[in-house]
Amino acid sequence: MKILAACPDCIQEASKDGKQPKFNPIAGELDDNGMIHVSCDRGHSGVVLYNARRYEVLVRSAARAALDGYTNEVVAVMSSALERIYEFYIRVSSRAKGIPEETVEAAWKNVAAQSERQFGAFQFLYMLDQSRPFKLEPRITETRNKVVHRGKIVREAEALEFAENVYGVIQHLQTELQSKFPQFVAEEVEREMKVQQSQVPEGVNHIKLSTTTVNVDKSKNEVTGVVTKFIEHVACHTSDARARFSCIASKIRPSRPLLRDGGFAQALVECLLWIDKGNSRGGWIVY
Repeated sequence: MKILAACPDCIQEASKDGKQPKFNPIAGELDDNGMIHVSCDRGHSGVVLYNARRYEVLVRSAARAALDGYTNEVVAVMSSALERIYEFYIRVSSRAKGIPEETVEAAWKNVAAQSERQFGAFQFLYMLDQSRPFKLEPRITETRNKVVHRGKIVREAEALEFAENVYGVIQHLQTELQSKFPQFVAEEVEREMKVQQSQVPEGVNHIKLSTTTVNVDKSKNEVTGVVTKFIEHVACHTSDARARFSCIASKIRPSRPLLRDGGFAQALVECLLWIDKGNSRGGWIVY
């Protein structure tokens, strides 16, 4: 999967004088460990640690599939995203209950290849946490099974409806976790990032990248909040939005991430974090 990122060497060289470096976007390839492998035109090669949960990455992948008209891929990838939010919930909820990480890992190995068992584990943890059963709209399961197991070819409207329904579930579970277990959500994210960092080859320079998808008020050229619909993720990957990246990125200040170009209603705002001599710095970029 291709992801826009930055060259770690260029970022660190440009920030040595204490100034915020100019962001020069380059396309990198995201691997299964959450590392974006980049090579710039100056001959540098490095790694960008992508601070995003797996279900978030899959939602963005599905959005690109939707934009290109691959309807069955939208259903399949969003189904995977739903399973991964179940896993994230299981890990956070287990952490909140004081279950050691090694115990969770050992238990997960027994269900890692069986999505139905994972869903069962999630169901009971959700019931314990929320004092009510989790209810999944039957159409989600029905559509997923028809596409994945029977090879049904879905039309665009059905694929987008499925994606919106799944994205609604993902948002609901995110809200539930942040409301009840904010500390343990942060701890689980930190654990994931430590695992990523431990896998960076020795001697390879790296930085961290976090992303948030937002809506923009075109009349005021201001960020108004995070997206709430799947179709808004799709809008972020339009050719018009991406074409405006360069001119917009230069007009964003870290303390006030506002669009000043006014060309489209949705944009992807990313917080780029880099490390210079042990000090974390931050900046906002938009495409």
